[in-house]
Amino acid sequence: MSEEIKHRIIKVLSNQLNEKTESFSLSDNEPLFEYGLGVDSVSTLEMIVALENEFNIDIDESDINADVLYSISTLEDYIKNHL
Repeated sequence: MSEEIKHRIIKVLSNQLNEKTESFSLSDNEPLFEYGLGVDSVSTLEMIVALENEFNIDIDESDINADVLYSISTLEDYIKNHL
């Protein structure tokens, strides 16, 4: 299930960042914001809404922080805990 979650996160991120999934190559622990992916506050909100829709979860506003949004791995851990 973990690989499926990770794949779905990458799909959402690549769609939100207008990248092709095949060319979207971040390691699981690579920082999303420091990598220069063009993620700003609007992109962050769109990404959160897309993740909520993809996984049918509600991401609490208080959970939107650098610890959760740091990398694919941190997003995966958060989503696994909320499914």
